[in-house]
Amino acid sequence: MVPYAEGPVTLLRREHKVLLAPDEARDVAARLGAGGAPTTRVATVYFDAPGAPLALRALEAPGDCVKVRAKAYRPDRSGRPGRVVLELKRERGGVTTKDRTWVPRTALAGALARLPVPGPLAPLVATSYRRRVWQPCDGWRVTLDDGLRFHPAGWRLLDPDAPPWPDRLPPPLGAEPRSVLELKLGAGAPPRWLVALVTERAQPYSKLAEAFARAAPARTRRA
Repeated sequence: MVPYAEGPVTLLRREHKVLLAPDEARDVAARLGAGGAPTTRVATVYFDAPGAPLALRALEAPGDCVKVRAKAYRPDRSGRPGRVVLELKRERGGVTTKDRTWVPRTALAGALARLPVPGPLAPLVATSYRRRVWQPCDGWRVTLDDGLRFHPAGWRLLDPDAPPWPDRLPPPLGAEPRSVLELKLGAGAPPRWLVALVTERAQPYSKLAEAFARAAPARTRRA
């Protein structure tokens, strides 16, 4: 197996998403080989400019948008406790690219200010989920996310004394009952049954857009 979240397919790929009912997700995991899948809790904080232009674009066109987010993992994947990975993710024309940088959580504000994205950027919403990963080679990768929850987010998550994100995000605004399967394709050829599944059932889906939509009632109450 290729190390978790590493390899060329992480940074440049075609991405296909399928929403699965719990029993379907169990069947897919069994076919992929459940015993060989690294499992991680992931917490993601999304950042946006005033007026939420990135989130609104993800709502309107999930296949043609830009996302700025920071991820933390349990167990920790950074090699240095207290660090998170800052991602600038671009999706356009079926191709996904990522710029990934590991930074101390307390240095995120400065790193955000240096990104080539209109700002100022601030925490908008967050997500948490369990992720299982299958990546037998550099050419393709499958992730299966379940227990997906959507959370509010604020600058307090970046405080030096704030608990690690996977453990202490604010109470959720809602949850996704289905599992999210993502097939990330580089130059490899995944099993035919997996190609057939995504060919038949792939659909646009954005965790950012879903979290932003769930947060709408809270924004209305504050207005």
